Amino acid sequence: MTEGSTATAPSDDHAVRTETEERLVARYTEHGVAPDTVRGAVREAWDRLAGARVRTFVPILVERSVRLRLSGA
Repeated sequence: MTEGSTATAPSDDHAVRTETEERLVARYTEHGVAPDTVRGAVREAWDRLAGARVRTFVPILVERSVRLRLSGA
C-alpha cells in the first residue's frame, strides 16, 4: 500500500467491520432488536459494498444502511 492510499489491508477491514458490527449490535439491542437481526443487516450492507475501491467511508455507509433498515424494527 502506498502512502496516502485509501485502501485498507484485509486485516484492517476485518477489524473495522467487527467494531462497526459490535457498536451497532449494542445500540440496537438496547431498543429491542435481536442481535442476529442487526448482524444480518450489517453483513448484507457490508457485502453490498465489498467491491468498493475506496474503503474509507464503508463503515459510515454501512451504519447508515443499517439505521435505515432497522428504523422501523
